[in-house]
Amino acid sequence: MAPLISLVLTALAASFVSAQNLDSCGDAMYDPSQYTCFNDSFLCPILNGDIYLQCGDACYSTTLYSCSNTTLEPFPPSVPDTLEDCGDARFSPYQYVCFDGDFLCPYMEGNATLRCGDSCYAPWQYNCTDGQLAPVPPPPPTCIGLDGTNPVCNDIACEFYACCPGLINIADKCRDPCDITPSACTTTTTPSVTPTQSTS
Repeated sequence: MAPLISLVLTALAASFVSAQNLDSCGDAMYDPSQYTCFNDSFLCPILNGDIYLQCGDACYSTTLYSCSNTTLEPFPPSVPDTLEDCGDARFSPYQYVCFDGDFLCPYMEGNATLRCGDSCYAPWQYNCTDGQLAPVPPPPPTCIGLDGTNPVCNDIACEFYACCPGLINIADKCRDPCDITPSACTTTTTPSVTPTQSTS
């Protein structure tokens, strides 16, 4: 019993000590080493030593944004002082990638595109084989539908997937259990409703 009482007293003392280090911000209690309180009602975090400031209803890092009339504005990306050469062309390395010293491909959605023959392509949309582009195949299914065969095989391997919800696997096919044992399934019918016309 004595070790239990000692443990409880230690926990109470620790919570009392940690509660003494908290400040209040409106109705909230906070650790001032991890948050900053604005106008006694708004908390913003301190992340990796970066003190975030309030801008309207948001917190922001002064290294990434500025605040104007409670609206956040991202800082523009750094633009290089000089352009680089790619063959006869000059380009910004923030907008293009140079391949083989003379072929430029742009960035799309913040990602560099790649060269395939005389084209540029997004590797998340296309594959390049021997200078020819082909669409990236769709991802494999997450489940097998009605009358689908399990396993699913392609040129590389075969994979087993679960039948979609409500289906069961019988003889390597996903089937509706009501088709196998109709008497085990209850069916409900909705009475047909005939619209009425009002005579006024």
